[in-house]
Amino acid sequence: MSDAASILLRRRHVYMLPTRPGYLFGGSALAMLLVATNYSNGLAFGFCFLLVSIAIVSMLYTQRNLQGVQISAITAEPVFAGDTARFPVVISALGSVARLGLWLEGDLSPGEFSVLSGQSVRRVIGRSAANRGRVSMPAVRLSSAYPMGIFFAWSRRAQFDRDCIVFPQPAAPLPFPDTTDHTSASGALAGRDGDDFQGLRAYHAGDSFRHIHWKTLPRTGSLDVKTFSGMRQQERWFELSLAPGFGIETKLSQLCRWIIDAEQQNLRYGMRLGDDIAPLGHGSGHKIRCLTMLALYCSTDDGGVSE
Repeated sequence: MSDAASILLRRRHVYMLPTRPGYLFGGSALAMLLVATNYSNGLAFGFCFLLVSIAIVSMLYTQRNLQGVQISAITAEPVFAGDTARFPVVISALGSVARLGLWLEGDLSPGEFSVLSGQSVRRVIGRSAANRGRVSMPAVRLSSAYPMGIFFAWSRRAQFDRDCIVFPQPAAPLPFPDTTDHTSASGALAGRDGDDFQGLRAYHAGDSFRHIHWKTLPRTGSLDVKTFSGMRQQERWFELSLAPGFGIETKLSQLCRWIIDAEQQNLRYGMRLGDDIAPLGHGSGHKIRCLTMLALYCSTDDGGVSE
């Protein structure tokens, strides 16, 4: 059962079987029937038929508790390799009947939950994201043993066309590659520091060692960087060939770290990755674009990476 946005559970999508207490309940009813038949006891017959009617009504309510439930998938936020991909799922109760005692397979917050009539509940399904690339959303299955727990109903697995972008795992902080003197894509030279000393600020990964104020280190125990008036915004270009380390994954991890550090320092940066070029820019959208290029670089359809 597959859909790109949402799925409405209908009767043919719901399966049901007795639970272990349900089999015990049925055995008790059968034993009561045998006793009533053997002794021709009307009261025993009446109690046996009461148990059977309770089981039939419970079966009906268990099946209807899932029928008419709508399951919708929401786009997942990107994560870094080694984290857990989180796929939001919205469970909606259509009609005027509340859905009680529901379970969602793969829920990051396992436990029963209920959905009131005409309302929705947001749940999150998790999946391990060990490698960069794409991670597909796992199949969704809803289940319930409401109201008495003697029958267990579950839905057919629903596969949504959703995936999560997995960025490379950031490497340890290293200084930026020395590209500030290179000509940018627009032909303008990258900004240089002004001549007038303005003050000190805390050291950030990627700052030039030439600007570190070493004299304050013994007194404060932390690195400070000298700033100058008239300082123009620096521009950085990141390329795979400039990243240190062996192997493509190590280099991509270092590029990931540089992008994060450049964004934190409010620098304008661009990236060249094979035939793909991200022009100079900054901001959350630009950061996501660059990290997505790293995540999908030479990636295969099954979420792996080919080197």
